[in-house]
Amino acid sequence: MTVAPSNKPTVLVLDDEKNIRRSIEIALEPEGYEVLAAHDAAAAMRILQERIVDLMLIDIRLGDIDGLTFYKKVQTDGIHTPVIFISGNATLTEAAQAVKLGGFDFLEKPFTAEKLAVSVRRCLEYTALQRRLRAVEARSPAPQIVGDSPAIRKLVTDALRVAETSANVLITGESGTGKELVANSIHTHSARCAAPFVKVNCSAIPESLIESELFGHERGAFTGASGTRRGLFEVAHSGTIFLDEIADLALPAQAKILRVLQSGEIQKVGAERSIKVDVRVLSGTHKDLKKAVALGAFREDLYYRLNVVPLRVPSLRERVEDIPLLVRFIAQRLCEKNNLKEKEIDEDVLWELKRYPWPGNVRELQNVLERMLIMSGERVTVVNLPEELLATEVTATNSGSALREFRDRTERAYIIGVLRKHKGNVSQAAVELGIGRPYLHKRMAVLEIGKKDIYS
Repeated sequence: MTVAPSNKPTVLVLDDEKNIRRSIEIALEPEGYEVLAAHDAAAAMRILQERIVDLMLIDIRLGDIDGLTFYKKVQTDGIHTPVIFISGNATLTEAAQAVKLGGFDFLEKPFTAEKLAVSVRRCLEYTALQRRLRAVEARSPAPQIVGDSPAIRKLVTDALRVAETSANVLITGESGTGKELVANSIHTHSARCAAPFVKVNCSAIPESLIESELFGHERGAFTGASGTRRGLFEVAHSGTIFLDEIADLALPAQAKILRVLQSGEIQKVGAERSIKVDVRVLSGTHKDLKKAVALGAFREDLYYRLNVVPLRVPSLRERVEDIPLLVRFIAQRLCEKNNLKEKEIDEDVLWELKRYPWPGNVRELQNVLERMLIMSGERVTVVNLPEELLATEVTATNSGSALREFRDRTERAYIIGVLRKHKGNVSQAAVELGIGRPYLHKRMAVLEIGKKDIYS
C-alpha cells in the first residue's frame, strides 16, 4: 500500500485524549492543514514511517510513554520534524526539557483554536525561513565553478539553464574535475534550493548496505537494525539527491533507483508500505555508461531515466588557461583553512603548473597547492614545487608521452616567436611572457633554444 502525500502542510497530533485530537482537527483543517491523529506512541511512529510530516503536536503526558521520551526516540531515528509540545499538567522541569529538546512552542491546555493556529503558522514559517537562510548561506561563498575558459563558460551556462527545470541530469567527467560542485550549483540555483541537498558516494557504500542507506529500514529488518532509520531519499524529500559514481551501483540497487524515478515511491527495508517522496535526482560518473550498458553492467532503462540532460565537466588539461584563476581561488581558501597569511605565488610557478598534465584534475591541484602553501615562506616560488611535478618532464619524455612532446614543441615555438619579436632581448621577452628573466633562461636551456633558433 502506498500512502500518497498531500499538497497541504501535514500536522501529526499525538495525544491520548480523543476530544483533544478532535478539537485540534477542527481548529486546523479549516486553516488548510492536513491533520493526522495518533492516540499513542506506536501509532504515531507508524505514521512517521509511512508519511513525511511538516509538524508534530505532542502531548507531554501520555499513557504509554511521555512525549519527551517519544520525541527523543524520533530524533534518534533521524527524524527532525519541528514540534510543539502541549500539556495540561506539565511541571516546570518538563517544560524546560521540552524547550531544550528543540520544541518551538509549549501550549498549556486548554488553549484556544486561534492560539493553536497562530503557533502552528509561526512554527512552519520559522522552519521555512531557516531553510531559505541555509540556501542563502550556501550561495554566499564565491562561485564554486571557477574559470573563464570557453569550456567552463558553456558548462556554467548549461548548468544554470537546467537548474531552472526539474529534469534529471547526468554529470560526467574524469575523477577530480568537480562533478559534485556542478550538482551543488544546479541545486543552489533551483526552486528546491531551500530544501536539502544530499550527496551519496555510491562506490563508498557496501553492496549489502546500499538499499538500507538509500531507502532506510524498519527495526528488526536485519541483524543489527535496532531501530527505524530514514534513508537518504527520505532525507532529501522536496530537495535534491546527488548519486555520485552511479556506475558502481549493483544491478539490484539500480532496479530500486529505477522504481523511485518511475513512481516517486520508496520502500524501507522490512516495511510493508511505500512512501511517496519528491526528490530531484542528479547523478555523476567518470565511467562510460553507454559502454557499461552494452556490457550488461548498467540498466539501459535507468540510463535513459538519468540521462535526460547530460553535462560533461572538462578535465583540467582541457582548460589550462583557467589554472591561474583556480590557483588564486583555491590558495585563498587553503590559507584560511590552515590559518596562513595569504601568500603571493610567482608567475614562474603558474607557468610550471600550466605545463603539468594533472591526471588528478582539480583535486590533485588542490593537494599540491596545500602542500606548497604550508611548506613555503612568504612567497611560493619554483623551489616549492613538488619533485614529481618537475620530474614529469623527464619521465614523460622517457615514456614517449605524446601530450608532453606536443606541449614542449608548442612552448618552444611560442618562446622563439616572442624572442624573435624582441630581437633576442630576453628581458623584454620575459615581460611579454609574464615570467621572470631567470626562469626564461631556464626554459630556454630545457627546450634547447639557442641563438641560431632566434636569429635564423
